[in-house]
Amino acid sequence: MAEKVKKFFNLKRLNSQRGFNDLTPSPILEPQTSPPSFKQAMQNSPKTNNNSSATDLKPRKMSAGGIKDLVQCSLCLEVLSEPKMLPCQHTFCFTCLKTYVADLPVISCPICRTRIQIQGPNFVEDLPSNLYIDTLLSMVGMSVTPKTETPPVTPTNMSSVELFAAGIRCSHCRSMCDNSDISSCEHCKQNYCRVCWAQHLEDMRSQLGSILKELDSAANRLEHKTEHHKDRCDRIIEQINVTAEEKINAILEAKMELLKEAKNLKNIGDMSALALKSSLDEACQVAIKAMDVTRNTSDREKVITFMNLHENTLQLLSEVSKWDAEKFTFDKENFSIESDTATPCDAESDDPLPEAAKQYDPMESEGSLILHYRSRNFDPHYIWRKTSRPAGIGVSPWNNHLYICGMDSHCVLVVERSQAKIVTRLSCDEMLCPVQIAFMKSLGEIYVTDKWKHCIHVFSKDGDYIRSIGQKGSRVGMFRSPEGIATDNANHHIYVVDTGNDRVQVIDADGKFLDQYGVASKPQAIQTSSLWETKDMLCTEFNAPTAVAITNDRVIILDSGNRRVKVYNKQDKSKILEFGSLGQRKGQFRQPEVLAVDPMGFILVGDSGNCRVQVFKPSGQLVRVFGRLGTDPGKFGWISGLHVTKQLDIIVSDAKNHSVNFF
Repeated sequence: MAEKVKKFFNLKRLNSQRGFNDLTPSPILEPQTSPPSFKQAMQNSPKTNNNSSATDLKPRKMSAGGIKDLVQCSLCLEVLSEPKMLPCQHTFCFTCLKTYVADLPVISCPICRTRIQIQGPNFVEDLPSNLYIDTLLSMVGMSVTPKTETPPVTPTNMSSVELFAAGIRCSHCRSMCDNSDISSCEHCKQNYCRVCWAQHLEDMRSQLGSILKELDSAANRLEHKTEHHKDRCDRIIEQINVTAEEKINAILEAKMELLKEAKNLKNIGDMSALALKSSLDEACQVAIKAMDVTRNTSDREKVITFMNLHENTLQLLSEVSKWDAEKFTFDKENFSIESDTATPCDAESDDPLPEAAKQYDPMESEGSLILHYRSRNFDPHYIWRKTSRPAGIGVSPWNNHLYICGMDSHCVLVVERSQAKIVTRLSCDEMLCPVQIAFMKSLGEIYVTDKWKHCIHVFSKDGDYIRSIGQKGSRVGMFRSPEGIATDNANHHIYVVDTGNDRVQVIDADGKFLDQYGVASKPQAIQTSSLWETKDMLCTEFNAPTAVAITNDRVIILDSGNRRVKVYNKQDKSKILEFGSLGQRKGQFRQPEVLAVDPMGFILVGDSGNCRVQVFKPSGQLVRVFGRLGTDPGKFGWISGLHVTKQLDIIVSDAKNHSVNFF
């Protein structure tokens, strides 16, 4: 904006100077086409003495020079037109001020350099007119018409250009000088004549000493600040090292305590197991001895021996069943060993809502399915009690038979549902503890996880043993106490919950490793000798997961140790959502072991520690809770298996009550 204003006034001054240079004295006056000049007005004014001498004219010439400066605009160097007076009492043309102010918030007076605040868009219009200049111009016959945006035409009938001399005013001494005698300072943006310019340069040179002094002072301050900053950083580094050593020592101490506690738990378990094993061996010896027919004992002694042996055997079987009742898990967040007995709790549950009078299809929409679950009366219509400690259950896609994993019977029972009759058993010599079961309809195969054998047994749909997949280990394709299992029929993939390795592995039907969930490579600091190095370590987000379910686009994993249900995208394995926490309130879990998914994607979780089943929407919102602690119908001792049919029939196996409940 300053450059535009400067060009504007330079152009006006150039036009004015050209007009003056073209003027030549002429005795013949042309008709006036513009307001008379100042000098003409002075000549036409009445004289008081016609015989005045030449000496009388000298004061008059000086007076004319003073009036010339008075009525001349310092911006355009022309006669003031519509003069406006600034607060500092200096007067300029209205048009010149409008151009000079433009859109600046603050201006400096071109004469005295007084800073003036611009107040409002009509600042120039609201300035007072200089009545004294107006009167003076009227007295000498000059018109005071407003200027236009273009430079005004200089009167052609002027016989002298003395009043309108061109040039630039010095900002210091205020004298008018030719353009060649003016120097412009780029620092202060002002103009100086030759004399004032030399003095201005000397003033600037004298200021260099103070500038140098300030620079030296700033350098000293910077040096002190740099030294202080270095001391602070060194102190922070020292504090970090000391604090890190303290934390490392504290973690190492906690580590030693945890290892000691874990070793103590192991020793206690070993000792109790050894004592129990000794009792079993002793009972076996008594039974073998009682079976010796060569011994001469009375019939009464034989009966007493049998009764004692029978009672002792029942007690030993109960102790063996309860031997691993106390569960131990490692809490990564709190860095502690968490123990929780398998004693179930009677937690919160829901009562059914009154059923709607009209009939509706629960599979019609999500809202109708929610209403179905909330209004349903979860009293079992049948309870099957023909096996000991049933675990995972499933319904065959070929003949609708019910398959029940028997942990103590070391086999899988096949039950005809309509008559509740055992049709056959699936078993092999290596089967020790079948836990969960899944079916691959497209291949006609049945998969059973064996917790103690650390493998997967594969049977045909006709019940013939085919092969075994995996072995004990921590590498990919190997298992450690696998529990949950699910199949993806479309891709022929098998999802195995590798509980002991805190992961879920994806394999094909032949056992080839494809992918895994919950395991990622993360950089961790490792101390080697006296140095710390960063290496990529395999870390898992699961803590003893126990179950998995598959939908068209989701993989749902029950992270039992963390009491969470985690839902992943099947395509890119990204986590969609997770829900759940430790507790007995609705929506919380205590040792959840199994889960299932209904045809519309609702998630059912067997909350074993709280003896109940909780139903959640696909978004994780709780819908219904049913079941309590007990042995009556509709109550559970320890939920060990869960399945939902296409007709929304819910089948729950109860390991402690030795039953299978049909809802």
